[in-house]
Amino acid sequence: MKTPFVYITIVLAVLAACKENSQHAATGKTSSVAADTTLKWTDYRIGEPPPVGYYSAFDSVIKKWHIRHERIEGGCEATPEERSVYEKDNPKYFRVLEKQFGKDWLRRFHAEVEVLTRKQENSKQPAS
Repeated sequence: MKTPFVYITIVLAVLAACKENSQHAATGKTSSVAADTTLKWTDYRIGEPPPVGYYSAFDSVIKKWHIRHERIEGGCEATPEERSVYEKDNPKYFRVLEKQFGKDWLRRFHAEVEVLTRKQENSKQPAS
């Protein structure tokens, strides 16, 4: 007689867990235990990846500048609306970075990434 009760309990537990996971997937939220509550630059990428060497250069500059960053690959099917959900706190963090690095920090950051990307590309090209 205990066997059906055990099976029903297990099925209900599995269904409850699946419902919770589907709600998180629909809202884009994760469990509060695993959530990062600190501000960070969330970069939600849509479409094809950038040129070879860009991510390496970008990550090097992120590390050098001690910027908290998370890259999320949205793929080709992602929408701009999804981007706004993930990047909603970027303006707050960008104000913090502006105070730390100055008003033109983002332009200087991208310029440094571009220079480093070119250096990496040139070092990989065979000598003529």
